[in-house]
Amino acid sequence: MQALWVSLKENANCGSKLINVVAHPEKCNGRRSSSYEKENFDKKLIRHTRKSFGDVIIKGYHTRTRYLELKMGDPARNITEMIFQRASTYPSKPSRKIQKVLRVKNSIEILERFEKYREKVKESAYKQQKTHPRSIVDGNELLRFYGTTMSCCSEKSMRVSELCKDPTCRVCRMIQSNFDTEYTKKNGIRLSTNSEELSENMITLSMLKMERAAIVCRIIAGTVDNKVNNGLKEECDSIVTEAQYSESESLIVRNPSAVLPCFVIVFS
Repeated sequence: MQALWVSLKENANCGSKLINVVAHPEKCNGRRSSSYEKENFDKKLIRHTRKSFGDVIIKGYHTRTRYLELKMGDPARNITEMIFQRASTYPSKPSRKIQKVLRVKNSIEILERFEKYREKVKESAYKQQKTHPRSIVDGNELLRFYGTTMSCCSEKSMRVSELCKDPTCRVCRMIQSNFDTEYTKKNGIRLSTNSEELSENMITLSMLKMERAAIVCRIIAGTVDNKVNNGLKEECDSIVTEAQYSESESLIVRNPSAVLPCFVIVFS
């Protein structure tokens, strides 16, 4: 998978130094819910989302990040889909249908933040050469997936689009906040080698069918430590922990600057 990722970065120019979006709520259900029920459900959903994103929703953060939709046949899309399928729960028999692939066009500020964090990790690792040799080279860069949901869409799909303003769209809010949210401050940023694993605790969406999405991320893992009962080493940058699926591995990254979203894969 690493070889595919290298090819993807070369074709898509993902983060160089200088990713079936759901229909609107009224179109997602086979039957119409009453206005009263829908209003209560929407309020509950927004309250739940605000617990995670706080000021991102209440005040709104300015962002220059945009999406570029990759059409069928695009080399970058082909490689991204291959990476996603190979990292799924059953790679030999893919059960997920990919609806849409979006490239995340990060702002210069986000790219610079990511590279500055890399240099910081490399410098720190250099002082402990024998202990963390991989971090000295590139900060221990890895490819991981952030599993969540997406609720925004446009009937007329646009080639390039802005992040939506829907407070319940977790993909847009996570990218808008640069992974720096109330939830991640408390729990860290959980990313997985499994493309189908959810990274957050979700409420049951019994009245609204939201599409699943995986944000493909480059991460600077730095010094990695195992989660232990007697605490963690202060110098570690990320933590390996148990994953939902036995054959996958989850990594909890402590610093939002270590995560660079590159693609969003929406699937069902």
